[in-house]
Amino acid sequence: MIDLNILKKAIVLTQYGKFEEAEKIYKDLLEENPDDRNLLSVFGLFYVNIGDFDRAVPLLERAKDLKKTLGTVSALGFAEFERKDYAKASEYLEESLEFGENADIYNKLVLSLFEIKKYDKAINYADKMYELYPEDINAITNKVKALTQSGKLMEAQDFCLESLKKHPDSASLWFHLGYLKELIFSDDVQARECYRAAADLGSKEADYNIAVSCVKLGEYEEAEKYYKSMLQSFPNDTETMTSLGMCYLTQKKFKEGYDLFYKRDLGPVVNKTKNLWKPGEPLEDEIVVICDQGFGDHIQFVRYLPFLSGKKVKFAVHTSLQDLFKKNYTDVEIITYSNIDPQMQSLRITDLAYVLNMDFEHIPFAEGYLDIDTPADIKNDKTKVGLCWEAGCAGIRTMINRTIHIKCFEPLLNMANIQVYSFQVDDTLKGNEKYPQMINLAKDFKDFSATARALKAMDVLVTVDTSVAHLAGALGVKTFLLLPYASDWRWFNDTKTTPWYKSVEIFKQTDHISWEEPINNIIEKLS
Repeated sequence: MIDLNILKKAIVLTQYGKFEEAEKIYKDLLEENPDDRNLLSVFGLFYVNIGDFDRAVPLLERAKDLKKTLGTVSALGFAEFERKDYAKASEYLEESLEFGENADIYNKLVLSLFEIKKYDKAINYADKMYELYPEDINAITNKVKALTQSGKLMEAQDFCLESLKKHPDSASLWFHLGYLKELIFSDDVQARECYRAAADLGSKEADYNIAVSCVKLGEYEEAEKYYKSMLQSFPNDTETMTSLGMCYLTQKKFKEGYDLFYKRDLGPVVNKTKNLWKPGEPLEDEIVVICDQGFGDHIQFVRYLPFLSGKKVKFAVHTSLQDLFKKNYTDVEIITYSNIDPQMQSLRITDLAYVLNMDFEHIPFAEGYLDIDTPADIKNDKTKVGLCWEAGCAGIRTMINRTIHIKCFEPLLNMANIQVYSFQVDDTLKGNEKYPQMINLAKDFKDFSATARALKAMDVLVTVDTSVAHLAGALGVKTFLLLPYASDWRWFNDTKTTPWYKSVEIFKQTDHISWEEPINNIIEKLS
């Protein structure tokens, strides 16, 4: 039987910050009562309260195994949430709803589901939370997020504005309003003001979005200031370190940029390796190069592969690129991701320039470095123009920034002297259906070799910033590249040409919203 007075003493000691004394009491009590569910829960919550979640979880798991209750299951969910294991957190928090509910459980459940990209479930629980707790500010914020994720952007903005009338001091609502200003109107000036309002109301996370707005406005020194402020609050935040690195890289600050960009999340593929190359380490005789990031990155940075000559190289590549790379890089062994030896020294392909210390003044093979055996047999008396208008799924903010609505290309599609061919594989805007005068080649693309053969048959490619742009440049195909006002770091804020590809000509937005001027400039060229 536990002496409740001793237990209360541990709780009081915790409240006064005397954690070592409290911990000793809990340990002594647990030694005498190893299977006391309540003690295990209280001890687990002690570790949760002092931020030691790794010690909290085993105690809370034992308490749950002895008896599942609202307290034991939800506490475990909260601990996993703090450990950022959102999959386990969502599992436990959802299970805890079988025993009871409160606003905090719903809030952390919704946030966890958004983190692991189970959007349908997140939206359903956000709606349920708002239905049960309509005055709870987290419920209101999650409702805004749910509407945003559902694509109901104007409804999300209206709901956010209406909620701000009741809760003008809500940092989270100002934060989300800024995000909506970005997504709906590409208005980074207004977005930044909303983020600043959130920061003034105590949101430390707002510094990150202020920095993003500054980058999109071309104010790099200001962006650096806010990224650094964010890192003062969250010194181990990988996303902020990576973004600051990209801010430096945009300005061609090679070492400063890559020192931080290198620290980006490994991702599920790179996590297969236990021996990732670290800055300053020598290269071993046998190495595996792993394609990380997006397909465009694989194509862009594969140019550095020949500079690993003298090493026995295995090359882990997505299946859609294997055939193309096998034909162009015969000295390396192409393998699938499942065949990565976790003990071999590994390099991420996007880090090759950093590993080889080849800065941006020495970008090799700008004239092209990939080839394909036979171009596709596409005959036409008109000028053959390939077209790609949508960026892939690199996050909603990036996707919207790089995508151009197919309707903007109507003047080009109706030109008498050209024939447009669609290279758009994931056609969420239904451009191929809406404009039947365009010949859809993309429907037959099984891999990048097929795309490459079709590209080699074109007179010119008109494309947004996506993998097809990199493939065309690597093949030496004439390309008109449409870049947003705030382009990806890989284009260095250039406006006409790029040192990566001699065959690529840049047509960049001159403001944050309209694509009319760059598209008209392309039409003049084609005329």
